[in-house]
Amino acid sequence: MSVKRTIREETEETSEALESSGSGSPSGPPVADPASKAEEEEPAITLEAAVEMFFGDLRLAPRSKRTYRQGIKKFLNHLLVHEGIDASEVPVTALQSEHVTSFAAILVPSDIRTPEEVSQMRTAQNNLSAVRKLCAYLSAYDLHPDLATDRLRVRIAAMMPRFTPPPPDVKLTDLERIVDRVNSGPRMDKPHLELRRLKVRAMIRFMFRTGVRVSELCALRRRDVDLDRGTAGIYRAKGGKSRTVHFDAETADALVAYWSARGDTVRGSGAFPAFSGRDKVGQPGTAISSRTVEHVVAELCKEIGIESDVTPHSFRHGLATELVRRRVRESTVQTILGHASPQTTRIYVHKTGLEVAEEYQDAFGTYCKPSPRTE
Repeated sequence: MSVKRTIREETEETSEALESSGSGSPSGPPVADPASKAEEEEPAITLEAAVEMFFGDLRLAPRSKRTYRQGIKKFLNHLLVHEGIDASEVPVTALQSEHVTSFAAILVPSDIRTPEEVSQMRTAQNNLSAVRKLCAYLSAYDLHPDLATDRLRVRIAAMMPRFTPPPPDVKLTDLERIVDRVNSGPRMDKPHLELRRLKVRAMIRFMFRTGVRVSELCALRRRDVDLDRGTAGIYRAKGGKSRTVHFDAETADALVAYWSARGDTVRGSGAFPAFSGRDKVGQPGTAISSRTVEHVVAELCKEIGIESDVTPHSFRHGLATELVRRRVRESTVQTILGHASPQTTRIYVHKTGLEVAEEYQDAFGTYCKPSPRTE
């Protein structure tokens, strides 16, 4: 009896101790772990915050990032206006595939027959590419793991009309007129004006013969240019790819003349920008901006009286068209231009307008511009 009484007493004492400490009571409510409770109650980040995370991690050229910004800004505005979703208030998990497809339905033209519709289609492709990349990011980083990105890709592809981009409308004669203008420009008396003239000549010739993108031109340093071989290294260009471009002897002479007039030293000038934003002798300063290059090309077109829409990118299209005319292999053209896909290069690999005109006129006679009518 004494042994049983002792065991019972010990059991009762243990139960009382557990109850007084608030833990271990078989009949009491389970005590939640504070860490897990905080984790369960932590709200999802807003869609707007997720977008900023996306751009913080996005590794693209500034120009491409701006394009993505514009596309996603349009998408967020679409959510607000058409879906009643405020990105600054709703959690990121509120985003659904149907929101993206409804955005695509508004962007994509029903048919593509006019230049305006072609432009609209290209804008739609750029905007949707940005939104799809955002959705893939949200899913991959577990910010919205339930977002069906594969289904979204198939749905958008089904909504897209069959569309082969037309070849760029490049008038080589206009580009050649610009090159002739900078080659034959008169020497300027003031040093800073002469320096600017030489810079413009070297820059136009470089774009004309290398086909670099304007962002690549602006990022170029002197050390990237090899005058011995007539090449220039383009590093971390569009898509993070690097490549080598080539230029001719006249372009090399123009570069040397410009750098000499700028007052570059023999040693230690490798880090200088290939093309400066300022035109001061002895002060290379910072690299030229894309906007300045665009302004220079626009001013030249205005001086010459060119009516076609020539931009710095036109020189890239012009080189591609010229290479195709000269029967350069498609793979070589793709390498020179740095196209990620051969489909982009194939836009140029066709009978150019000049070739078609020549064959047509071989059949029906040389075309002559009509003379002005006299009353």
